Amino acid sequence: MNWFLVSLPEPDAATQASVLDWARVGAGGSLLERGSTPLEGISEQLRTGDRVVALVPGERALLYHVAIPARSRSAQLQALPYALEDRLSEDLDAMHIVPGPRLTDGQLLAAVAAKRDMDVWLEALRDAGVEPRCLLPDTALLPPAPENRLQVYAHPERCLMQAPGGEPMALATELLPWWLARWQAQGEQEATIDWHGPAELAPEGVRERPDFEPRGWDGDLLALVAPALRRRPTLNLLSGPYAPAGSGAEVWSRWRIPAAIAAGLLLLWGGSLWLELRHLEQEVQQVDRAISDLFEATLPGTRMVDPSEQFRAVLESGSEEGGLDPSSPIARRLAHAAPALARAGVELRQLRADGDRVELELDLDSITALDNLRSRLREGSAASVRILSAESDEQGVRARLQIEGSGS
Repeated sequence: MNWFLVSLPEPDAATQASVLDWARVGAGGSLLERGSTPLEGISEQLRTGDRVVALVPGERALLYHVAIPARSRSAQLQALPYALEDRLSEDLDAMHIVPGPRLTDGQLLAAVAAKRDMDVWLEALRDAGVEPRCLLPDTALLPPAPENRLQVYAHPERCLMQAPGGEPMALATELLPWWLARWQAQGEQEATIDWHGPAELAPEGVRERPDFEPRGWDGDLLALVAPALRRRPTLNLLSGPYAPAGSGAEVWSRWRIPAAIAAGLLLLWGGSLWLELRHLEQEVQQVDRAISDLFEATLPGTRMVDPSEQFRAVLESGSEEGGLDPSSPIARRLAHAAPALARAGVELRQLRADGDRVELELDLDSITALDNLRSRLREGSAASVRILSAESDEQGVRARLQIEGSGS
């Protein structure tokens, strides 16, 4: 994929009729194609796969070197706006601040643009049907300055400067003599000045320097900055609230709070599920102990293998062969109930006993069969037989019976 480089004008000149210089740049930083087109026609120059990089004037998107003692990246980002506050002429709320990479001297590079300028540039691009991948200050793509050599790129209208160890900047050509005089007054005169551009644009004090050596530059900004696109561009102004729709930063910003809530709910659900499983395990252990105690009380001396089958065998036999103590109330109750249960053809699902009270959970064919079974259990016994519950469905009736009282 290629970069599509387009140079935007000052915000007050960004109209659809503005003629913009553009260039298609290959992956190696070489110019493949270029031209000049009104902003309203830029979208017609785009090809499939072009990544649009819009350059904005460095006069309106300033670069700063900021010294922040904090080492962690998050702490630096939090402190950055306040570290710049004294250097900005406008309120922080009106400025869009973008942190860049950490420099070799430990300082942080940052770009600052007014939000009103950002709004004008982006609205003009949207009206032209252009969705940029990056919005960069043109000064951020200047070639790095060699040690002790001030780089000046002079144009009849504006000049770009890259001072060794300093902040890249841009200013009107008519202000260049004042800036150079100030720069020399600060003790930087020992540095060599590399003058790129027409020699006649250099102030007299600069032309008279013995180290003044003009170098050819035709003022072609796009050709100057294109090689920098070989590296991943930094200081992209399309970040934070200006991140393109669908980008990773914009998506994360939009879904950060819902994702945190979802993560919290997931942890809460996982915790409640663990507690529920723990509670069920404890209930299973309690039921196992209760079954063991009931088996020992009902069939003493018998090895417990399959309690339900062993109880069912005792009920179906109606005898003492299962090891049931004939003198116990439970034994007498079961001995009386077993024949009636066998004749009724019921399926015993569960048996519980407590003292002289026995509860049976049964599956029967119908409510009528349940009433008949209750009548048979009452015959020849002073015990009370109660139906605790009965639920019917297409397959029959599931009922719980309680037999309580004298077993004789």
